[in-house]
Amino acid sequence: MEGRSEELAGLLPMLRGFARRALGADPAGEDLVQDALLAASEGLGGFRGAARLGTWVVGILSHKIVDHLRRRNRWREVSSDAGDEPGLLDAPSRGNPEQQLARREALRVIESALATLPERERLAVLLVDVHASDHDEACHALSVSATHLRVLLHRGRHRLRRKLEDADL
Repeated sequence: MEGRSEELAGLLPMLRGFARRALGADPAGEDLVQDALLAASEGLGGFRGAARLGTWVVGILSHKIVDHLRRRNRWREVSSDAGDEPGLLDAPSRGNPEQQLARREALRVIESALATLPERERLAVLLVDVHASDHDEACHALSVSATHLRVLLHRGRHRLRRKLEDADL
């Protein structure tokens, strides 16, 4: 059990990144990550190992994010804060300064386009295309059937492609 607790702690950077990509600059992301880790540590006894531990915890986090978005949309407060939070694929840049600048701009456009997707489509695209979860894991994390996941991915990728084409990427 202690080994699992250490494994959970090792998932923290990945979970923070997932929450940041799903929620943008929303400060609730860190709270949701902590809530997901707490729920996972309390539920470790029920973890059957049908999926990887990381996938299981991302599933818990994605449910918490969806619940948060539903609550937030119910009580929406319009804010103009764009935030300077680090974003999608925050790996250190490589190459010359021009390449770094072009990469940063492309990532900014991609991140902005992802933020415009409906929440379920955005989560599906993030799970499968960014986090490289397989379809079974993504279905489990989102509590959807394989058919519905394919629909979410198709729609999300289509919308994303249109946004990126409009931005000349």
